[in-house]
Amino acid sequence: SEQKSFYKHHRTNKARLVNQPELKDIAPQIPVLPDSIYLDNGTEMTIIPMAATEIVTICLMFKGGQWMQKRKLQSDYAMYQIKSGTSRFTSEFLADKLDNYGATMSAGNGMTHSFVQLTSLKRTLPQVLPYFCDILTTPVYEQSLLNNAIEEGVLTFQMQEQQVAQVSKRMFYQQLLGTNHPAAAYATEEDYQSLTREDLLSYHSQFINMSNATVFLTGMIDAKLIALINEHLGKIPTITQSGLEYKEAEIVTSAEQFHEKEIGVPSVQSGLRIGKVMPDCNSADYPAIMLTSTILGGYFGSRLMKNIREELGLTYGIHSTFFPIPGNNIFFITTETTREYVPQCIEEIKREILDLQSNPVSGEELKNARNYNLGQFCRATEITMSLHHLIMNLRTQQRTLGSILKEQQTALALTSEDIMLCARKYFDPESMLITVAHGKSPCSAV
Repeated sequence: SEQKSFYKHHRTNKARLVNQPELKDIAPQIPVLPDSIYLDNGTEMTIIPMAATEIVTICLMFKGGQWMQKRKLQSDYAMYQIKSGTSRFTSEFLADKLDNYGATMSAGNGMTHSFVQLTSLKRTLPQVLPYFCDILTTPVYEQSLLNNAIEEGVLTFQMQEQQVAQVSKRMFYQQLLGTNHPAAAYATEEDYQSLTREDLLSYHSQFINMSNATVFLTGMIDAKLIALINEHLGKIPTITQSGLEYKEAEIVTSAEQFHEKEIGVPSVQSGLRIGKVMPDCNSADYPAIMLTSTILGGYFGSRLMKNIREELGLTYGIHSTFFPIPGNNIFFITTETTREYVPQCIEEIKREILDLQSNPVSGEELKNARNYNLGQFCRATEITMSLHHLIMNLRTQQRTLGSILKEQQTALALTSEDIMLCARKYFDPESMLITVAHGKSPCSAV
């Protein structure tokens, strides 16, 4: 009877497959958003409607970040410690109030922007907003809490100094961009110890104000909600600021292609990073660069994963991606492998790149890479909260939803010949910088 049941189930599934609808290619598209509005104080607010939810998210994005800070760690701690008490309330009181109303608040910092975000139930937002505005405008950066945060930061720094992947990453950016470049200006333990409360207040005073902000509102949006937000955020005075435009930093790349270092702790693995400076996302060649990177190492079915991970077994994982900075993109390939296999791993990476330059990719491989990128695009634009983060990230790169739609449409029209030409133009292995961080051999450490 079990055998009969199996064949009956098999026949049923087979019939379903025969009758299933025809699969069709997805055409990339973007949602149509309402026009931005302006609060009473002139601050722009972008609205991202979200149906059937009681949750409202308000996120403020400020120009600044690590790119504009006056000293290392200043912007990071100014944002991470913004909830550590205000001129009216202690940090404990504020945490209890937000918790009682079912609200959460987070703050963060990036290369070119800082962020403050509030997530609340719509019905309790009138009670939460006054506390949120107080945190936003009058943080005192309580010294005892700052001391604790700095102590934790030093411990994290010391741990990262013992990780080959982190050391290789720092080496890579410093050798590729120069130690004075904002994207490569890594903090030392002394930078943590010398950070002061006045540094945080100074950053807040210059950058965290409504004249330097863009508001992103997500939820079930109606006129009453907009009026409520305008009543609070729109009444915060603006401070006219000057000199808040990004300036391209000078890139000073090391003349030597290969750099390696041994850290002082045992490690079976070595951290490896290979890459170079490429055009930014506004370049006409960016869709081809992006698709070439995907084929090379951008997803689980990429060439690097198939060769170096699956066939040779040299690593648990390897991938290629981009790190955008004002004016440029940093392309890099990163992995960890056993010290003795580092030379082989580097040669295999170079071999895969040279193969892309010499031989057209197959139609199937090109289709798979396109579909992967298109799937990531659809995931980012179809779910409202993902769309919220995507729009913010695009704003930090001075791009729009329309620009990434055009990228996807261009990528769908690229041919194998286009990929080969792109690999020759931008992915020359001899133009890429290599950094390797080794740990001490466990045997020699005993």
